[in-house]
Amino acid sequence: MDHIFIREFRVDAWVGIYEWEKLRAQTIELDLEIGVPGTEAGRTDDISHTVHYGHVVERVRAELAERHFGLLEALAEHVAGLVTGEFKAPWVRLSVAKLGHVRGVRKVGVTIERHRKA
Repeated sequence: MDHIFIREFRVDAWVGIYEWEKLRAQTIELDLEIGVPGTEAGRTDDISHTVHYGHVVERVRAELAERHFGLLEALAEHVAGLVTGEFKAPWVRLSVAKLGHVRGVRKVGVTIERHRKA
């Protein structure tokens, strides 16, 4: 299986359980690794045989502008569901991090790995 990656994708998102976190969107950072079955895209040079990473970025950006999540885990599950559902990727590994959220720590976050349900 080939993998497409999207690294250091920064996007504003509504995420947090504390009242001060609910007052404004926070910039978060995502790293995605998306499984693409087979090698057809490389053989055919045809975008329809792969996951269009530009479309993934735009879809995730639009979705995170509209929804609120209490936990990074819930945000990650939602994004993983978009990738495996709408984009039909068989597998995704996704890390989501808050930046500078804890004093003295550059990033805190979560990594999940999901497979598309058959």
